[in-house]
Amino acid sequence: MKQFAFAFLAILVLAMFSCKKDYQTISSYDDQTIQSYISANHLTMMAGDSGIYYHIIKPGDTGNPLTDTDRIFYAFTVKTLDGKYISTDTVLNRVANYVGSNLTTLPFGLQYGLKKYLQRRNGIIQLLIPSKQAYGVSGFPSAKIPGNESLDYTVYLYNADSQLAYDTIQIRNYIKKNNLTGFKKTVSGLYYQILDGGSGKDQIYSTSSVTVTLNKGVLKNGTTTVVETTSPAAQNVGAFNSAGVREGLQKINSGGKIRLLIPSDLGYGKNPASATAGDYNYKIPPASILDYTINVTAVTN
Repeated sequence: MKQFAFAFLAILVLAMFSCKKDYQTISSYDDQTIQSYISANHLTMMAGDSGIYYHIIKPGDTGNPLTDTDRIFYAFTVKTLDGKYISTDTVLNRVANYVGSNLTTLPFGLQYGLKKYLQRRNGIIQLLIPSKQAYGVSGFPSAKIPGNESLDYTVYLYNADSQLAYDTIQIRNYIKKNNLTGFKKTVSGLYYQILDGGSGKDQIYSTSSVTVTLNKGVLKNGTTTVVETTSPAAQNVGAFNSAGVREGLQKINSGGKIRLLIPSDLGYGKNPASATAGDYNYKIPPASILDYTINVTAVTN
């Protein structure tokens, strides 16, 4: 019995040392990979905790240092160090989360790095996250990121503590970047530009039935990505799924034309995109800012 117990203890100790060795090997492998990546790409990075390297591109300059209970809004680009996986879509790569919350779809080192190194809102940081602080040995199969892959993130932490504030920043940046004029903002946060007030005498109310043509797009990486043009059957203004569309329609008469930049809360919120052409949210990702131009061809009151 004693011999069995001794043998079991020996096996247990050997297993513990083996696990420790594997862990140390992975840590060394991650660090070597990151160091080679830094050298090959002529990067200037600071060594942080737990194998993370960081470079503050723009210091955070707004508010107090982040705490776990702060709600933050950020967008990011990410790639594996071997360049086989790259994601630069800052519409899909948008996060609204509490600093202390860990999403299973994001590496632990990501929000840790924001809190530890960037510290404040309205900043940009590059983070090189070792695999053990990313997706570990399992990787992230749905994104085709294999196991033991270190990641290169560039993160834009916005000066916003609500979805509307975040969207408003995006809309203002879009207007400025594209030198747009003539837009007005409503109390709700809707931006609109009346292109044609309408020659008809029929004013549009929430109870009006309207026939329209919708030129639909979403803001993506500072530009508008066209989704589709659709002419749905006549329907009441109140039946449109977007509160921003309902509000905007009531600013013109029959025959009018209006362009709307619609924050996601006034659009389709977090509803998942539809794959069916003609659906109100066809190819529109959750939390998207909408860019709609609406032509009103008929009004019935």
